[in-house]
Amino acid sequence: MAEKDKVVGKALYLELRTGLQTYQMLLTPDGTSNGRAVPATVYRRQISPAKPRRAWKTYSLPTLPINAFGTYEVVDKDNALQSADSRVGYLATTFSQLKSYGYLLYKQPLLIEVSQEDLDSIRLSKTPYKILGRITRVRRTLGFGEYLVTP
Repeated sequence: MAEKDKVVGKALYLELRTGLQTYQMLLTPDGTSNGRAVPATVYRRQISPAKPRRAWKTYSLPTLPINAFGTYEVVDKDNALQSADSRVGYLATTFSQLKSYGYLLYKQPLLIEVSQEDLDSIRLSKTPYKILGRITRVRRTLGFGEYLVTP
C-alpha cells in the first residue's frame, strides 16, 4: 500500500432530508499533511430538484493545540474538554438550524475512510472528490437509492 493510500482516519457523512430538499454534510478528521496540521473540516451543501448540482461549502473547525513541530500537542483533560466544547459548538449551530427547518436524518450516518492523499487535498482547500466517490459507493451498497433528491 502506497503512503498516499494509507488510511489515516474516518470521515462522518450525514444525509438529512425535508420535503424535496437534501442536506449533505461531511466531517473530515484532524490530521497532518506535509508536516502541517489539517484541522477537521466540514463540507456541506443543500440540494433540490431545482438545484441538484450545488457546490460544496466548507469551513474548518477550530484547530487543536499544535506544537513547534507542527503536530498536535498532547493537552491535559481540562484543555481537551474546552477545545472539544468549542469545536462542537460550531456543529451545534448548524444542527439547530437544520432541526428548525424540519430536516431529519435519512437512513444512517456513514463512516468513510480517509487517506493521506485526501488530507493533502483538504489542506489545499480542495473538495475531496475521492471521499465523495467512496460515499457514493457506500450509499449504493446500503440501499440509499440512486438519487439524492426526488427527480
